Amino acid sequence: MRTKDQIRDDIAGFLKENGIMTLASCADNQPWVCTLYYGIDESLNLYIVTGSDTEHGKQLTKNSKVAFNIFDSRQKITEPKRGVQGKGKMEIVKGVVEIGKALLLWHLANPGIESKITVADAIKKLSDTKIYKITPKYLKFFNKELYKPDEYGIVEL
Repeated sequence: MRTKDQIRDDIAGFLKENGIMTLASCADNQPWVCTLYYGIDESLNLYIVTGSDTEHGKQLTKNSKVAFNIFDSRQKITEPKRGVQGKGKMEIVKGVVEIGKALLLWHLANPGIESKITVADAIKKLSDTKIYKITPKYLKFFNKELYKPDEYGIVEL
């Protein structure tokens, strides 16, 4: 049996190994799902870069509650399953310093386009590019290499 700290470290390691999530949002009784790249901090907060004029961006102005799924899409059906399901609150990151920190984490996880998505873009009032922070409240880790068949690594934050 793994301790809470070990489970948290297991989840953090898995999230750092991967970089794409499926995000679910809902507003006005209309669900939506999208795929996004993310970065992560030491508190397991996830950072995404997206437009405020997207369907999920519009929904988040009405309902900040989200659910997400992160998994290794290269897994074979015959291999032990690994993935994280979670839920939490999502909000726009504000303030030049906080935007800079969040964007750095995102760029570290998604290198190669640092010159195309900048802090200046994210702080422009007219720009639709925004940095969002997902504060997880619940994480469920599927990892059949670490846990028994009917067991999961669960962290409530």
